[in-house]
Amino acid sequence: MNLHKDYAPLKVVSSASEKKELTVALLTASVNLQSSIFAGRIEDEFKTSCAILQRSTLPSLNDIKAEYLLLDCADVNASDLEKLLRGIHSSSSSPGIVLINVDKAGDIDFVLHWEKVLGLIPFECDGKVIMGRLGRIFSGEYWFPRDVLHNFLRQHRKPRKWCDKASNLTQRERQILQLICDCNTNANIAEALCVSEHTVKSHLYKIYRKIGCRNRLEASSWASQNL
Repeated sequence: MNLHKDYAPLKVVSSASEKKELTVALLTASVNLQSSIFAGRIEDEFKTSCAILQRSTLPSLNDIKAEYLLLDCADVNASDLEKLLRGIHSSSSSPGIVLINVDKAGDIDFVLHWEKVLGLIPFECDGKVIMGRLGRIFSGEYWFPRDVLHNFLRQHRKPRKWCDKASNLTQRERQILQLICDCNTNANIAEALCVSEHTVKSHLYKIYRKIGCRNRLEASSWASQNL
């Protein structure tokens, strides 16, 4: 894999000039030999400790005490990932997040909306490549596949040509769009508005037709520019 061809670095500007001691945690579905070997390699590579946390036995996301959290996405679907990200962002520790073992990166480009997500590493990367990516992230860079960045930029660089369509939206549809902008799931929206998830999906279908969007990400981008 060509590093410069498939990935693009974005430098994060930090106000702290002194180098802090690196702390890392790995959040995974199960603690096994593979996760132990991976954590051990991180410790050897970056001269730090890497705690392994099991999702099912972790009492609270507030118990994550690390500067960087490596979130194993091997068995996590998009909906569960969004819930995890919401929980981590609302926790008191709120570490920088690196998604690893990502299967279909193009299907979860919504993660770019979450400010603590610093990188995304596909499952097909070998150990040397993963350590290289992590080293860049730990030194203050973002690392995402180019196709994820390109799709995100396409959605957020559209000209403001849809403003007139805002007047066609009902008050409830505007509410739903605002909730989408806050990265709420359909279940969260249904609970907030005291309606069923089916009703939320029906509203979303009508919203997409009215504003000319194809998916949730485009709708969120449209709403951030026009509401």
